[in-house]
Amino acid sequence: MNDYLNILVMAGIVLFFSCGDEEPVGQQPLDKIPPGKVADVNVRNIAGGAVFHYTLPTDEDLLCIKAIYSIDGETEVEAKASAFVDSLVIQGFGDTIRYQVRLIAVDKSRNESEPHTETITPLTPDVLSVAKTLDVVPDFGGLLVTWNNPNRADIAVNVEIEDHNKEYVPKETFYSSMAAGKGSIRGMDTIPFYFRTYIQDHWGNRSDVKYDTIVPIYETQFDKLKFAKITTPGDIQPYNSDYDIHRIWDGNNGGDPCYSSPAGTGIWPQAISMDMGVVAKLSRLRLFQRTSNAAYVYAEGNLRHFEVWGCAEFDPTKEGWDQWTKLMDCESVKPSGYPYGQVSLEDEAVAKNGEDFVNDPNNPPVRYLRIYVTRTWSDGANFQIGEIELYGDNRPSAVRK
Repeated sequence: MNDYLNILVMAGIVLFFSCGDEEPVGQQPLDKIPPGKVADVNVRNIAGGAVFHYTLPTDEDLLCIKAIYSIDGETEVEAKASAFVDSLVIQGFGDTIRYQVRLIAVDKSRNESEPHTETITPLTPDVLSVAKTLDVVPDFGGLLVTWNNPNRADIAVNVEIEDHNKEYVPKETFYSSMAAGKGSIRGMDTIPFYFRTYIQDHWGNRSDVKYDTIVPIYETQFDKLKFAKITTPGDIQPYNSDYDIHRIWDGNNGGDPCYSSPAGTGIWPQAISMDMGVVAKLSRLRLFQRTSNAAYVYAEGNLRHFEVWGCAEFDPTKEGWDQWTKLMDCESVKPSGYPYGQVSLEDEAVAKNGEDFVNDPNNPPVRYLRIYVTRTWSDGANFQIGEIELYGDNRPSAVRK
């Protein structure tokens, strides 16, 4: 995840300090004649910044337009726009006070025009508006953090925990640009923990801190050695014996061979069934995509829409769905929102680390599961599963009728 943040920071540096492709190569003609000023400037304030639209000067040797401003009141920074566009964006402001911005035309001899000064009043920056939507609640084995980020800003959600010295130390950081983001912390005991959470952007702006006391909900990971295939009338057969259902609990997260159903059967949707080996209240299913090839991430036969059904007692002679109870309607969501065939670093991380689908705790205890696949990312007629992990509560008190 640190690599992801570094890339965001570098992207910001390129945005603010590069003139891009308009920089000249080799010796250029030199003169001392400054270019004309930008004219007809229109300012549109945006979250944490502003957009300037203007009429360019007519100088033939115009190189770029630059904006000079200070975010902290001390250090001046620059943003530049090519001579081939008539707008310039500045970002990174952490509040909504007034700022002065100087717009300067630069020619290929590095002569600068007289500045054109504008005053901007940035709208509420994303780091603050997103923080207002932060919600931290107990979850299975830990906590769940959710937030709304309608502008899809690149943010870091920092979660810190109070240690035995009564000091807050980093627990987890979620890097995200999802419009509706979430992050989970798992593997914790069912005792009170003290957390604080805040939002940060890659300009260093930070929100106020949110404090929460969380008592995690009990869960345990179910033992994969107890998992087994069951035969249910109507289930699809595997592509071959090496790509059968046992591949979804063999510990080879995302690799090949994985589970794969056959293509060209004319049967769709398709279902497979399994025995967890214990009666339990299911809390969540973690799905790992087939990621043995980068082109498979959020693509090919990886699941997009599917249902999870369960029952506590299973009769292999019964056809249909009468003995099954629907537990979950699941949709795999690509964090970036990019079109099919395009993925971000965040997409790759989620696919690699697994995507959680949470069961309603009011659903009954089950032992047998049926996964009913209704759509894949490629909209094809067969599907693959890299791996699954199952979590819940199999203590007698949880499954007692």
